Amino acid sequence: MKKTVSIVLGFIILIIILINLPSMIAHMKKYSFDHNKQFSIETKVKSYKELREMYYQQMKLAQKLEGTIKYSLVAKEIRKGYDAVTYDVYFLEDRPQIKVKIELPITKYKDSNMTINFISGTGKILEIYEDGKWKAFSKKITPEIINNNE
Repeated sequence: MKKTVSIVLGFIILIIILINLPSMIAHMKKYSFDHNKQFSIETKVKSYKELREMYYQQMKLAQKLEGTIKYSLVAKEIRKGYDAVTYDVYFLEDRPQIKVKIELPITKYKDSNMTINFISGTGKILEIYEDGKWKAFSKKITPEIINNNE
């Protein structure tokens, strides 16, 4: 009797482990990501087209990684990063002729399978190049600024 209960209990535990295996793998990769990522602030001069391309490539990377078991939780971090820079892209959308000097928080993560580089937070526009000269810009990009075309 005890042997049968032990076998059934062992079988149930094995099934539970197998069901949760993808989640455990994703959490292990996320733990590795959190402890091995390298964070830096990079200042770049970008046009709307260049910033939009970075944004688009990051969106494609997030979609690709969301479809994997290992990197699904890392993909959520990547998605948060491109969500944070959305306002900067929309701000430049109506002003494609200007360039901006922007500080972007960049996270780099490398493991045995791949290297991942992505924007990991809100950018800060330092200067705007318009009409042949750089102008200081100290406002935080918000929906109100985008809608008012300041």
